[in-house]
Amino acid sequence: MTDGKVAIVTGAGSGVGRCVAKQLVAKGYRVVLVGRTESTLRETGDLLGPEGMCWKAVAADISVDADRARIIEETKAAFGRIDAVVNNAGKAGLKKLRDFTIDDLREQFEVNALGPIDLTARCMREMDEGGVIVFTSSMSTKDPFPGLGVYGCAKAALNAACRAIKNEAGKSNIRAYAVAPGAIETGMLRSMWNEKVLPRDKTLDPDTVAEQIVACVTGETDAQSGETIFLPSH
Repeated sequence: MTDGKVAIVTGAGSGVGRCVAKQLVAKGYRVVLVGRTESTLRETGDLLGPEGMCWKAVAADISVDADRARIIEETKAAFGRIDAVVNNAGKAGLKKLRDFTIDDLREQFEVNALGPIDLTARCMREMDEGGVIVFTSSMSTKDPFPGLGVYGCAKAALNAACRAIKNEAGKSNIRAYAVAPGAIETGMLRSMWNEKVLPRDKTLDPDTVAEQIVACVTGETDAQSGETIFLPSH
């Protein structure tokens, strides 16, 4: 039983985030759907059940400080607690390291590292009775494809944050995981590669990645707290 536990899911308007939300609600969680576009969040919500009972949409940009604060405020106002955070929002684009400007670097790190880590820290301060943090990382942290080097660098910060949470947990009973998949069949992937370059049978299904994330949230992988769990594509 989840006892009405509440999970914040960022990047919930599509792809892995939408799949995570569906699977968590099926297990009895109430979810706060976070993303930049309210219409896509509501499309996710329509798949879940009654608004206000099992889900709430919060249109927010994870890279904006005021938006991160508002995510916490609206979650507590709606459901009164925070038990889990799935940091799934991210942004990638193909550009070689040598071609990045400082503004490009800031954008990648704000979306893929600074925002998720700050949101996590804010949520941890609300988890008096324990909780769980899951970061959607990437195989690019291990061996970045050419053009995904900066993305991999930013996502690597999440792997380190996961370990830091584990090492600093003490008696707080907060678990943390980084799930690092390879190529996932999502809109973001297809914005970079077409099926001739990367066939569908070589990619991961979003539901498969979501299953691993949800297993972390629900406690099926307790022994791996603090670890980065790699999910290679085919």
